[in-house]
Amino acid sequence: MTPMIDVTFLLIIFFLVSSHLAKQENFTKLELPIATAGTPDFSDRPTLTIQVLADGEYQISGQTMPLDQVRRSILARTKIDGAKLRVRIRTDRQTDYEHIGALLKICAITGVTDVFFAVYEERMQ
Repeated sequence: MTPMIDVTFLLIIFFLVSSHLAKQENFTKLELPIATAGTPDFSDRPTLTIQVLADGEYQISGQTMPLDQVRRSILARTKIDGAKLRVRIRTDRQTDYEHIGALLKICAITGVTDVFFAVYEERMQ
C-alpha cells in the first residue's frame, strides 16, 4: 500500500508543476488575432512559444529579449529537440507585421519550418 501512496503523491506533484509551467507560458495578456478558420493543435511535439507584444518586444518564458537573443534561444532549442521543434507565435493583434516578419525570417534561417499562430476563433452566430 505504501508504494501506491508514494506514486500517487509523485503524480500529484508532477501535475502541479506541469500546470504551473503551462500557466506561465500564457501569462502575458494579449489580444490575439481572430481567425475564421483554423486547426486545433493537439501535437505532443516540443514547442517553443514566442510572444510578440504590441510594441514589438519579444518574450520567451516571460523574459523580454531582443530578436538576436530570440534567434539564439531557437538555435539552443533546435540543438536539443532537432527537427521536431515547433514554434508557436502568440502576438497581439495590434503588432506591426515588421516584427512578426522578422521573427518568421529568424525561424526560416534557423531551420524551423513548423510555425503556427495562437488565435481566437471567431464565433459564428
